[in-house]
Amino acid sequence: MSYMGKKEIFTIALGSVIGWGAFILPGNVFLPNYGVLNTMIGFGIAIIMLVFIENSYSKVMTRVPESGGEYSFATTLLGKKQGFITGWGLLLAYLSIIPLNATAVPMVLDAVFPFYSKGQFLYSVSGYPVYLNDILVSLSIIILFTFINIKGIKGALKAQNLLVFALVSSLVLITAISILHIGDTQTTNFNSNWGELSTSSVVRIIAFAPWAFIGFDAVAQLSGDHDVDSKTVSRVTMLAIVIGAVIYNVLNVVTALGINKQELTDSAWATGHAVKILVGSGIFYFLAVAMFGAVVSGLNGFFISSSRLVNSMSEDYDVGKRGKGVKMTGNGTIPRWIIYFISICAIIVPFFGRTALLWFVDLSSIGASVAYFMTCLCAYKIAQNGKDRVMSSLGMFVSLAFLVFLLTPIFDSNISLPSYFSLAFWIALGLGVYFYIRNRKQLI
Repeated sequence: MSYMGKKEIFTIALGSVIGWGAFILPGNVFLPNYGVLNTMIGFGIAIIMLVFIENSYSKVMTRVPESGGEYSFATTLLGKKQGFITGWGLLLAYLSIIPLNATAVPMVLDAVFPFYSKGQFLYSVSGYPVYLNDILVSLSIIILFTFINIKGIKGALKAQNLLVFALVSSLVLITAISILHIGDTQTTNFNSNWGELSTSSVVRIIAFAPWAFIGFDAVAQLSGDHDVDSKTVSRVTMLAIVIGAVIYNVLNVVTALGINKQELTDSAWATGHAVKILVGSGIFYFLAVAMFGAVVSGLNGFFISSSRLVNSMSEDYDVGKRGKGVKMTGNGTIPRWIIYFISICAIIVPFFGRTALLWFVDLSSIGASVAYFMTCLCAYKIAQNGKDRVMSSLGMFVSLAFLVFLLTPIFDSNISLPSYFSLAFWIALGLGVYFYIRNRKQLI
C-alpha cells in the first residue's frame, strides 16, 4: 500500500521549498539590496528557468522510477562514477538544510515570544554568539523528527500535511487582512521599497534560486514510495514551485507595505515588524504559525528525502547492515541506522552557530545545481525527439548558469570565501570515500 498521493507529493515539495529564508530574507536581503521590482522579476525568471529543469525530472522519473532521485538517475543512465558525484553533492545539500531549519526554530521563538530566553552564552563562532537554550531547542526539534521518521513514512507524511496546511492557511489569512489595511502610509512605504530596475540585482536574485527552490526535487527521492504517474507528479511539483515563488514575493510585498526602506535597517525582524503593524498583535501570531510550519516542514521534508538518498547509496555500495528497518511503502524498509546517521549529522551542526550554517546555504545551492545538471544530462541521453533534446539542453544550460553565478565573481553573486574552503573539504572527503569504496568492493 502506498501512503503517498498527490496531496503528499505537493506538501513534501512545497514544505521543502519554503523554509526560514522566506520570512527572514525580505528584510535582511531582498528589500534593502534589490527592492520589490528586481526581486519579483528575478523570481519570475527563475521559475521559467526551473521549468526546463523540472521537465527533465519528469522525463527521467518515468524511465527510472526508483528511490534515490538524482543519484539513481545518474547511476542508472550515466554510470556509477557520475552517480557517486551526483549523490555526494546532493547529500551535502540535504544534510545541511536539516540543521539550518532546526536552528531557525529558536529564531521564531525569540522573535515572537518576549518571554523566550536564549539562556547562557557559551561561545562565539565567526562573531556569532551561541547560546545554551538555542542549542537545546534545535536539538529537541531534530530528535522529535528523528522519532517521527523512525516510526515510519505514514506518520512523517501526516506531520508534513499538517505543517504545510498551517503554513499556507496562515499566510492566506495574513495576506487578506494586510490588503484590507492598505492606506496612504502603506502606499508610501511600498514606493520607498520598490527599487529601480537593475540587471545585476535581477541576476543576484536568480542566483538564489538553487537554494530558494531546492526541495522540489525531493519528490524524485520518493519515486519508489508512490504509484502516481510522472505527468501528475510533474504538474504537482511545478505547482509547488510556483506557489513557493508566490510566497517569497507575498512576504516581500507585505514587508514593503508595513515599513519603509529606512525602517528596514532598524528592525531585528522586518517582516514580523511589518505584519504586526499591518494586522495587529493578535493576527501577528499566525505569522509565527506560518514560519514554524515552513521551518519544520522543511526539516521533515529533507529528513524524508535524505533517508531515501542515503538508503539508495548504501545499498549500491554495500554500506551498513540491512535487516528489519523503518517502513516506507508496501514491503519496503529503510534501515534504522540511516535515520540515526542523518540525525547525528544534523545534531552536530547547531553547535557551530548560524553564521557557519549560512556557509552551508551556499554549499546546498552548489550541490543542488550539480544534481540539476546531471538530471538534465540524463534526460538528454534518453531524449526520443528534438523537443525533448532542446528542453534537456536548456536545462543543462540553466544549471551551468546557476553554477557560474555561484562560483565566479563575474556577477557579484558568488559564494563566500569560507564556503569555498568548505566546498574544497567536502570534495576532498568525497574523493577519499570514492577511492575507499572503489578499492574495497570495486563497485565504481
